[in-house]
Formats: sequence, C-alpha cells, structure tokens
Amino acid sequence: MAKYISWFWSKNRSYFSFVFILIITASCSSQTTNVTNDGEEQISLSGIWKFNTFLGDGSNYLDIQPEENDIVIDNSQTQHIIIKGKWVTKTVADRETSFWKEDYLSYDYRKNNDPASVKFKTNVPKTGYYEHFIYYPAGSHMATHVNVKHANGIYIKDFNQKTRPSVWLSLGIFKIQKNSSSYIEFNAFRKGTATVDAVMLRPVNEKEFTKELQNKKGAALLEYDDSDWHNLKVPGHFGMINKYSNYSGKGWYRKEISLPKSWKKNSKERIRVQFEGVYHVARVFLNGKYIGRHQGGFTPFEFDITDEISFSGKNILAVEADNNYLVGATWNWGGIIREVTLVKNKEVRVKSQYIHAEPNLKSGTASYKVKVRVENNSGKTKSLKLTSVLIKEKPIHSTSTQITIAPNSIKEFELEGLLQKEDVKLWHFDNPQLYNIETSVTENNNLLHRKIDRFGIRKFEATATQMLLNGEPVRLVGFNRVSDHRYWGSSEPQELINKDVDLMKNAGANFNRIMHGTQNKKLLDRCDEKGILIFEEANIRELKMPEIYEDDFAYPKQWIREMIERDANHPSIVGWSVGNELEDHFEYVKMAYEYAKKIDPNRLVLHVSNRGYRKGESPSNNPLQYGDMIFQNIYQKDPGAVMDTLHARWPNKAMFFSEFGVERFTTASLDNNVTKLGDWYNHMRNQRPYTTGASIWTYNDYKSGYSQTLPDENRAWGMVNAWRTKRRAFYTHQKENSPVTNFKIENVNLKKGSAVVSFKVRDLEDFPSFTMKDYTLQYSFKNNLGIELIKEKVNLPILTPGMGQWQGNIFWKSLKETPYSLSVALVSTNGYTRREKTIYFNVPSKPVIEEVKASENKIRVHFTKNIDAFEYYLKYSIDGQEKESYKTIANYIDLDSLPSNKVIELQLISSNSKGDSKASKSSTITTKGTPLAPIVWDYFIKDNNLIIGYSGAFEDISYTVKYGSSTNNLSREEKSNSRGIMIIPIANQEQIYFQIKRTTTSGDSQWSNSLHLKK
Repeated sequence: MAKYISWFWSKNRSYFSFVFILIITASCSSQTTNVTNDGEEQISLSGIWKFNTFLGDGSNYLDIQPEENDIVIDNSQTQHIIIKGKWVTKTVADRETSFWKEDYLSYDYRKNNDPASVKFKTNVPKTGYYEHFIYYPAGSHMATHVNVKHANGIYIKDFNQKTRPSVWLSLGIFKIQKNSSSYIEFNAFRKGTATVDAVMLRPVNEKEFTKELQNKKGAALLEYDDSDWHNLKVPGHFGMINKYSNYSGKGWYRKEISLPKSWKKNSKERIRVQFEGVYHVARVFLNGKYIGRHQGGFTPFEFDITDEISFSGKNILAVEADNNYLVGATWNWGGIIREVTLVKNKEVRVKSQYIHAEPNLKSGTASYKVKVRVENNSGKTKSLKLTSVLIKEKPIHSTSTQITIAPNSIKEFELEGLLQKEDVKLWHFDNPQLYNIETSVTENNNLLHRKIDRFGIRKFEATATQMLLNGEPVRLVGFNRVSDHRYWGSSEPQELINKDVDLMKNAGANFNRIMHGTQNKKLLDRCDEKGILIFEEANIRELKMPEIYEDDFAYPKQWIREMIERDANHPSIVGWSVGNELEDHFEYVKMAYEYAKKIDPNRLVLHVSNRGYRKGESPSNNPLQYGDMIFQNIYQKDPGAVMDTLHARWPNKAMFFSEFGVERFTTASLDNNVTKLGDWYNHMRNQRPYTTGASIWTYNDYKSGYSQTLPDENRAWGMVNAWRTKRRAFYTHQKENSPVTNFKIENVNLKKGSAVVSFKVRDLEDFPSFTMKDYTLQYSFKNNLGIELIKEKVNLPILTPGMGQWQGNIFWKSLKETPYSLSVALVSTNGYTRREKTIYFNVPSKPVIEEVKASENKIRVHFTKNIDAFEYYLKYSIDGQEKESYKTIANYIDLDSLPSNKVIELQLISSNSKGDSKASKSSTITTKGTPLAPIVWDYFIKDNNLIIGYSGAFEDISYTVKYGSSTNNLSREEKSNSRGIMIIPIANQEQIYFQIKRTTTSGDSQWSNSLHLKK
C-alpha cells in the first residue's frame, strides 16, 4: 500500500499542488506556496522585488564621458605619472579598439621580468570625495591590478583587459587629501600584455555622498522606506531596467514576506531560504540582520533562517548582489538571476541523493547505488528508516535500511539494488527514457521527509579512440549555447529554454559542450527530456585572478562541488569540466580532477584546453593526460595539423572539439552563413577516428563587453541571432550535421500519388555517425498559403552506419487541390528533424513592397515575406544601369554606398527552388535625407513591458521610441542610450503601436516604419 500511495502521489502531484496553489494565491497574491506530503512546504519568492543602487557602488559606462570639472590625466602627461619598467608607447590599438588622445602604454609581462608599473599621481585642487575612472584599449592581460591610494588606505581591483576596452570604468568613490601622495597605479604579476592609457577623477558632493552612505546602511532594515525603488523581476537581472543596461557593481533587492498562518514556530521544524543563483557575490539579510554571503554566480546556496524569521508579522529579505566579477567574452548579467524559495522542513531531511545505475549491456539488467545524505538538525540521536523507491510509470523496485544519525550532523548512507531486464529502458539522445527515485526517511512509520529526483540509465564511455553510448561507437555534433538573451539575460525562462533545445536538436545537436559556467537546472531538465548529452563546466576561465587562486583554489572547489551535488542525477550530463582555456594549470587541473572524482566517481572529468597543440606543450607540462578525454578548442586555419599534433602527443586519448569557430560574423545579418562548415568537418570525416565529435561556437549570438563586438553589443557567431531568429547558418548546420547525405525526392507523380525518396547513411568513420532506430519519413503537401493538404509518414528500418544507400517509396491519396510544395523529413524517434527537403511545383507569388526609405547614400526596402518563398532580391537601376542586390532571407534589403541625390527605380523578386517570381510593382525613390532608423530585430510584450530589439551603429548616442494605442496616437516617449534593446513599462495596455529612431553624432535619424502588436 505504501508503494502504491507513493506511486499515486507521483502521478498526481502536479494536480494537487496546482489546486493548493490556487487556494493560497487567493489569499497571498505576492507569494506562491506549494504544500506536498513529502514533509516539506515551499513558498516561491519569484516575482517582483524592489531594487535600487547607491552612489559609489557601481556605474553604467554608457553614461560616463568627461565633464567640465573632471580631472583627466593622460599617459602623455609625464609630469603626473611615474613609470617603472620598459613600457612601449603605441599609436595603434589591438582588436579594433581605441585609446584616449594620441597614444597609450603597453607592457608584455610574458617577455619581461623587470618590475613594471605605471602610477598616476592624483593631485587634487581641494580635499574631497572623487569618483575614480580608468580607460584602456584592449590588452591580453586578464588580471591587471589597479591600486588606488586614497585618504583611508589602498583599494585594489583586477581588470580583464580583453573586456570593456575603450570606455570609462569606475573604480569607486574615494576621499583624496589635497597635496597628498594619492595615486592610481597599474601593475601585474602574471603573464599577459597590459595596457595603460588614462585616468579620470570626478568631484562628488560630500553632503550628498554622506547621505547616500547613510541610506545604504539602512537598506536591509525592516522599517526602511523603499517606495521610490524600482520594481524588478526575479529571476531577472539589472539590465531589465534601461538605465542599468551596462551596470557593473552592487545592486540591492528587497522583498516583503508574510508567512502563511499555517506556518507556526516549531522547535522540530527548520526554515531555509534557497537561492538557485545570484551573480556574482550575494550578501543576504533578514529583517536587518546579516544572514550570510555566497560567492559564485551560477551555483545554488541556502541559509537557515529559522531563528530570524517572524511568524506573526512581515519580514524583509534583502540581498546585495555584486556583478563586479567580469571575466570572458560573455556578459556578466548581475542580480538574482535564478529562483528564490522559502522551504520548511522537519528537523530531519534528505539533504541530497545521488543515484548511479549501471546497465549490463549483455544481460539487459542494471545495478544501482544510491548515496543519500541525511541531515539531523535535532539535539538527539535519531534511529530512522531510509527507503528508496524507483519508479517508471509505477514503482518497479525499492530498497531500505535502518540508520542512526547523531544530533546536529549530516551523514551519508548507501542503498543498492538490481533492476531486471524488463524494467530497464536505456536513456539515449533519440529515446530519452527517464525514471524517478523517491527517497524517504521515516521515524516510527511517520514520514519526516521525502526527496524525489529524476535519473536515467545509460552507459557512456571514452576509449582511446571512441565515444561509446550504451556500447555503440558514436561521433556526435553539437553547439556551445551561451546562457544569454538580450531581455532575459542569463535568467532564462522555460519558454526560451524549450525553444533553444528544439532549435538545437533540429539542427543536429546530440552532444553539447554547453558553455562556461554551471547551467540553469531547467535547461538540464529539458536536455534530459529531449536528448542532448552535455559536459557541464564550472565557471573557471582564468587561474590568474585572485578570486580563483587564493586559499588553495577554495572558490573553484566550492563551485565544482555545488555544481556536481546539484546536477549529478541528470542523465544528460556525462561529464564535468573543471575549467576553460587555462594557463599554468598543471597542478590545479590534477587537484580539480581528483576533487571532482571523489564527489562523482561515475562520470568523466576533464578540462577544456586551447594549448595542447602549441610548441613546447607535452605530457610533462600539460595535464591533458589526466583527463578522461581531450576537449580542445580550435580557431586555427589548419585544424588538421592541430588534430595530428594532439594525437601524436596523447595517442591514448579520444578527442572532442569543445569549441571551434569557422568564422565570426562582422554584421548581424540573417544572411550570415558558415559556408566552410563542411570543409572543417572534412578534417574528421572518414579519417582521424580518434576525433569523436565537435561543438561549434556558438548556437546563439550573445551580449559581450569584448573587443570586436558589434555596435549593438552582441558577439555574432550564432546560427540564430540574439533574438533566436534563424540565420542561413541554421540550414547549413542542419544539412552538415545530418547522419545521412544525398537526400533526394524523385519521380514525383501527383496523379498516381507516389514518389521515390533516397539517402545515404553515413559510414561509421564519417561525421556525424550513429545508429538510427525507429526513425520515420514524414511528408506533407501544402498549398501556396501554407495550408497543409495532407500529411503522412513511413516507418523506417534500423539505419546503421555503413549500410549505404536507402531508397523507398512514399504514397498518398488523391489531393483535393494542386499542391504548391512537397516536404519530406527524416525524423528521429523523439520527433526531431535529421534531414529535410522541400520541392516546389511552382515559382513564388509576386511579392509586395511595403515601404521604401532613403538617406543620402542608402535605401532600405521593407516587405512582408511570402510563405511560398525562401529568399528575396531587388532589381534596380541607377542612371539607366541595371543592377541586382544580394539575396536575403530577412524581411528587408539595404542598398548601401549609393550616390546621393539619384532617382532609383526598384522591384522586388522572391525565389524558391523552382525559380523566381514575377517582379513586384516598381517603386521610385531619391537618395537624400537623414540617416535611416535602426532595424527592429524583434519586439514583444512580456511582464508588462514592451521589449524592442534593434540594430546599432558606433556613432549612435541614444535611441528614442514613441508609442501609443494607435498610429495616430503615439503620445508617449522613452529615450535610452542602451545598445540593442529598450524595455518600456506599459502597465496593462492591451495593444501597442510604436516607432524608433536613433540620435547619432551627426543628428537624428528618420523614424522607423510603424510597428504594432497585441499583448
């Protein structure tokens, strides 16, 4: 009966939880309480929090430009600086960055051993408070020290000079005495090229600053008035408010909590606040009392607040979030980026459980072991019963044991069992079978706590030359997906995660080195469900930063532990990475491998390298031999030579290319393509069998502070842009990532209702390569309006690598109307496209030009895309000379570098595989006028905000949106200097019309065409 109840609850949990949530929500609209029969109650603290920042705690570099009263000291002002070492004066900056005035200083700490520093003497006209700023072009040094000598001591901060170059960066506000020895000093103690350019001091009103310090002291107090603070969504990030789009520093959150009346103070219960992620440093307060601190933006943590929380009145939970830890090319989204929950347990709980199920591939059975950590918060020794039940639609196996645990302690116990063949369904990326494990702890038959986790049964191995999944050699392809969206940042709601996983799977992804940093657990859940193998990585990208190397790598070990303990039951995760592109890392990597293996001995462990192929690297000084595989990043022009060098040095290691960049796009165009993808893959195809797979950088564009970033602040590498619109690159990936080639539809006979489909299954040593079981051919006819006329499917035999050509017939009943197209897709067991082809029976319908706009040397043509066309181009004439534009999959075409004041006549053509449409009605326009408006990439309403994503240009100063309830009533206006995105609160407005323009260094642009959407 107990087993049945457990199973019944598992199957119906969501229904009963939903009913209870409705009841609770009616009485407490700002909080959601979830009560289960697992000995646990939860209150979600997601939703709107109050948010504010304080003067001196951070800044948005888009807002910083020298003003009249600022003191700017350039490196050329030798009377104000002291230089030690042989610094080189340069007049050309690296990575397309700029410098202040005529030149800057550079020092290579790799080549020179003498002590080197540059000290700016910050003499001020009068004693007072000054905000300090620095300015530098791009350098390679990832830990340049900046020391500020001020009236109260020395402040030290490190800067990664690959990120945020050529802007004024705030160091904070410091008191400076007149005629003192104050300074700003640059130096470094590790390898890399440091750059020094200019510093700036901005006078700060002492009275205002002192008042601000007093306000900040009260920010955590219960009685503090936060009515004028911003409203900010959690999970979310600072940049969801325009003025904080590029903010680095500390931000304060406050949330009022009222406990349900059913929650009573009870000496046998504990209440904890659990955070899934706060980037990067969190200090937590309850009712003004400091609760604790956590460092590390992507891993979970909790605090016991039983003794501090009020059961009868209101509570204020306050969090100071600090995103000053800035590293790498990806953006560091500051704030409470993941869920926050209050959890009430009894004094004994299952703190965590770890299950490993090992399938016997010969017998079909599977043994399993469960390691359970039980926490006893009582003052007494407890004698308890521990039971684990495995569930696959219904309970299939259970095991239990009697345990004893000392007071106020945590102890680990182990349970094990054997699953019979009929109960074993292996997890596979095409057929991701999942189980639940319910582990409960009881005392005298009374349930104290039950913890439920999901897992899968699969065997993943790496030999000297192969990756094996459930005993099958596989060569797999995937992506690096950056945890980034221009609105949601790294907070990533389920809808975005679902879309991304579907897009990656449909583009061929089966194995992802997902990216640097511990992932949102919702993403891992989705990869479990949909079938993507993952190597998850701790956010360790640079060993030279003090945060990383201090205290014997205490924080890296903490992040590795927190990552593994949270995620070790996910079947999608087959291994852990302890860092990315590290230098001087031999001892760290050996230590980190051993540390990770102690926590999870059943998964692979490695680090991501970009060094093993280099001159001077060998097993004696490079720790690649200690990893279970070689994960190598390659951006070289000759990847074959890199592969051969690595294999010669480590011949007993299978190799996976964790990052490779075919090309970084220099524009945001949807027509960007990875035309060389097939050439890159050819270095692996039917050769170098030890190369088991590759994961391209990147699936998506992402916001970045790196040099060579586009003016809308996105790094453009993706097969989809930052707004998840497909590029041409998507379709190239879909073709090259397919396990079949030569996909053809032939002998189509509409009268007889038949056609022949054929394809070649790739060989075992081709790439990608794996067995396809229970696949189908799905085919459909559509008319020119996109309406599906008929849809059928054919079941396919098992398709094994090396079987060669497959050919078969597809049939259909008579069609009610003449079809416009026939699409055929090879579809996986779990519904993802592995190859598809569409043939058209007619050319597209004539397109319609919506709007034509011109500036002095540019024309932009907007149009609505037809459902029967794939791409578009313009025919146009200048002075009687006929020309054609590029072909695009977007909904606009730009004609650049045109002569000014010329009359240009143009027509739009649409195309598909059958040919070109008739030309549209011609339009005539003269090249003159103000600059064109930004391109609007995406726009939608979310969280009572209008979100607009748009293009940028380096000369842009700000952007203005006018909006309202109709095209004739654009009465409201929002202005921002935020690059690439604007977020406008619109309360409960049901529909919005808007236009956008940009203000440049030379004046205002035109307004965009009017756009419209409903909530």
